[in-house]
Amino acid sequence: MATEELVRRCKSISLEEAEENKFSFKGKIKEKGIQVAAGCLIGKVLQTRGVNTEVLRIALTQVWQTRKEVKIENMGDNIFIFKFGDEVDKRRIIAGGPWHFNQALIPNSSHTTFWAQIKNVPIMCMDKEICKGIGELIRRVEEVDTNRTRDVIGQAIRLRISVDITKPLKKILFIETEEKKKIPVAVEYEKLPDFCYCCGCLGHSYKECTKYKGQPTKELDYGPWLKALTWGEKMKQNRTREQWSTRMSRGDKMKSQDHS
Repeated sequence: MATEELVRRCKSISLEEAEENKFSFKGKIKEKGIQVAAGCLIGKVLQTRGVNTEVLRIALTQVWQTRKEVKIENMGDNIFIFKFGDEVDKRRIIAGGPWHFNQALIPNSSHTTFWAQIKNVPIMCMDKEICKGIGELIRRVEEVDTNRTRDVIGQAIRLRISVDITKPLKKILFIETEEKKKIPVAVEYEKLPDFCYCCGCLGHSYKECTKYKGQPTKELDYGPWLKALTWGEKMKQNRTREQWSTRMSRGDKMKSQDHS
């Protein structure tokens, strides 16, 4: 039954009938309910097509590698309850997110935490508190990444931010100087799943968007450039480049020896 219909029917119930049909959720019953809820997470796979529960269970079991089994119940409309047998597993899964299934995000609420990289930040703004203030233009900052000396100096500042996934992703921020000059800085997101290049929202592709009018993807306001490589992916990419460069230099050396 829809919520609106339930509210409509409740209007006709008398106070006596409501009191007679009331269940008191308090005391030990409330404590037990809190314990049950504490072991669970609720997530929705943000995609328009339906999700097979068993396929989702197998995929997440392989990725999460929990110490105890995680039970998954389908609540309909791509919403699932994940019941953890171990609190440590649950905390680790929350900290390791965001999680994806078939390139679709599985958020636990209307807000999901991403590592965001903000690029082209002026050196004078590379202070932990200043960086936090910049990140809060996106949403609540949970952590500011620092180097070994606890500085944030680098090609990009990296922040763990709670993002409102019901709204378009922010792609650019502006830092205003005392002279009223606005300095644009780019925002990229790590582990960003598929999203709409037309409206910037998660949960559908640009071809499914009501704002899409058939224009070429290069003319859309968003694109794959909003996805940032993680630090691990960058290190792997750099190692590959170094290995390729080493092979090329060895090849050139062997050619020069052959000619001699």
